[in-house]
Amino acid sequence: MLGMLLAIVVLLLPGNTAYAVSSESYTWKNVSIGGGGYVTGIVIHPSEPDLVYIRTDVGGAYRLDPNDSSWIPLMDGLGPEQSNLYGIDGIALDSQNPDIVYVAAGKTGSASPSDILKSTDRGNTWSRTNLNKRNEANGNVERAMGESIAVHPNLSNIVYAGTRYDGLYRSQDAGQTWSKVNEVPAGTSGKGIRSLIFGSVPGATNLETALYVGVMGIGIYETRGEGSVWNLIPGSPTHPARLAAGQDGSLYVTTPNNGVHRYKDGSWSNITPNAAYTSYYGIDIDPHNDSHLLAAVRTGGAQLPLYRSINRGESWTLVNKAQTSKPGWWQTNMFFSATSTVVFDPHHAGTVYSADWFGVYRTRDIGTLWTKWETLSKGHEEVVALTGATPPDGAALFTGVADVIGFRHIDVNASPSTRLEMSSMREMVSVDYHEANPQYMAFIGSDDWYGTVTRMFVSSDNGLTMEARPVPAGSKLGRLAYSATDLNTIVWFPQSGSPVRTTDRGATWEAMTGAPTGTVGGSMIFSYNHPIAADRVDGSKFYAYKSGYLHVSSDAGQSWSIANQTPLPGGSPVKVEAAPGMEGVLWISLGANGVYVSANSGASFTKLNQIKEARLFAFGKAAPGQTQPAAFIYGEVGGMKGIFRSDDMGSTWIQINSPQMQIGNEPQVMVADRQEYGKVYIGTNGRGFMAGTKD
Repeated sequence: MLGMLLAIVVLLLPGNTAYAVSSESYTWKNVSIGGGGYVTGIVIHPSEPDLVYIRTDVGGAYRLDPNDSSWIPLMDGLGPEQSNLYGIDGIALDSQNPDIVYVAAGKTGSASPSDILKSTDRGNTWSRTNLNKRNEANGNVERAMGESIAVHPNLSNIVYAGTRYDGLYRSQDAGQTWSKVNEVPAGTSGKGIRSLIFGSVPGATNLETALYVGVMGIGIYETRGEGSVWNLIPGSPTHPARLAAGQDGSLYVTTPNNGVHRYKDGSWSNITPNAAYTSYYGIDIDPHNDSHLLAAVRTGGAQLPLYRSINRGESWTLVNKAQTSKPGWWQTNMFFSATSTVVFDPHHAGTVYSADWFGVYRTRDIGTLWTKWETLSKGHEEVVALTGATPPDGAALFTGVADVIGFRHIDVNASPSTRLEMSSMREMVSVDYHEANPQYMAFIGSDDWYGTVTRMFVSSDNGLTMEARPVPAGSKLGRLAYSATDLNTIVWFPQSGSPVRTTDRGATWEAMTGAPTGTVGGSMIFSYNHPIAADRVDGSKFYAYKSGYLHVSSDAGQSWSIANQTPLPGGSPVKVEAAPGMEGVLWISLGANGVYVSANSGASFTKLNQIKEARLFAFGKAAPGQTQPAAFIYGEVGGMKGIFRSDDMGSTWIQINSPQMQIGNEPQVMVADRQEYGKVYIGTNGRGFMAGTKD
């Protein structure tokens, strides 16, 4: 629970207008879906039991709560200006201090910021170390390699960080300053240095260790002691994925294209478990038994093999795996799929963690004939939000997401048992409901990110079951709107193709005169404009915004005309939403240009001057005793950034988030609950959907 004391802050707005923004205590937590995103690394503290971290490509880092085996998200205090830091390209722990953790943060190299972040409280808060080199946690297949950061096991002040473009860096003051290690090359641009590991030096003093650095396109460099002398290990694999170092001085290396290799006493051996597979990533050595190894296949489908050796890789056996628990909606192919890593638990003999495209798994019996794996999905919420809806009756929330379609949520605190029944689809990009009878709904789905196969689906039982409908040739993706009173009328503005309407729930389609084209923009599912809306009272009225002008149809989409003669300013993302129960009342948000309000179906607009920026907004159930809906804003109100609610259509605002709960991972969908006052949902680009509820 994140509580905030009620406090009134008086702010002076342009025009010398006094304006009050209050704050209210809210609880924020994920809408429970369970997994659904790529876990690219797992690290376990060597001296403190049950201190386990995972990193993800787009959802930040998480720490295990051993009390219920759930995952605690660690990046929600980062605001939207730092959204790129929610991609984690590497992670490292301080062996001497269990409170310290480092992450290489940055989703893509083209965005900013990217940096090495440091936490001294187990990830509850973070500080920048200002290395500021490009990370690409979501950039390419190398995201599942690593770890790209390493802390000296005996000297906490020494930290090494590999980069994708700029070589190797060393800090000798625990991340306060960095210097480049010029003796180690940068490797293949964009792939660079993806794996670092400290290893034992047999017969050496306690402080002497070996450091191995995997350089993509070149091989593995080694240094000992102070790190002043570096050597490229002759014959080392040129594309190292992950490294594991044994107590006997051996080094094990997986590769994306050349199997598994062992280095010992100056020579290399190819110890690939099965030559039918060449791509291996996960590799680890049992800390209780140096002869005991695990190696995981990275590519080749689902239910990928995991191999075990009890003689340092001289021979291998296939690990038989049974998945004993999982969210109800998971399919059988969502287990050991694109396996990224496998890690022995140093504190619990026989316990192993693994991770893949969809989640984290744990077995406590790695040495048995059939290993049983539980899916640790609680708290790991990593889906990418595309759209959402909150009907006034029936299911409280519908979520449309990338890769795993979407869900119907009766209870947002429980993982759904099934996905939406949209046959052969992978993404759900648009949803709307019939205001007068929300049992009737319409959905747009796609089989890939590009809408190669796009279909509409209709439901007459609030999304429990669906029927597919044909769509015009060449029409892809886009947004739809359902008439408030006519069960048969739906308008659709595809991203590719001309706007169309149906008057028979999708059995046939017809063109619409004067409807603007190109309203949604983009050519992929990742377009976050919602410029289409149906009036929530007048079933013959629809709205579509483009380039400063609101287009309105008053004849159920048959014809359209521009309503406002004075254009609105530009801005993005764009959202149009009609106020429930208020005919002709609609708001348009324009990103940095704020929110414009119309009470006459767009003929004229008034700017809400107290709103400087509106990333998102939504209408929800009215406050007790009120008839007008509650409104929610994610943006900047009265000089304050955050998430806000208004119970009087924008006259006054209440902040409902705290500095610890920014929900900053590219917030891109907002819908407010139509059945519970004060509740709002925010969809993100990798942290799933968050629900905010009044305390």
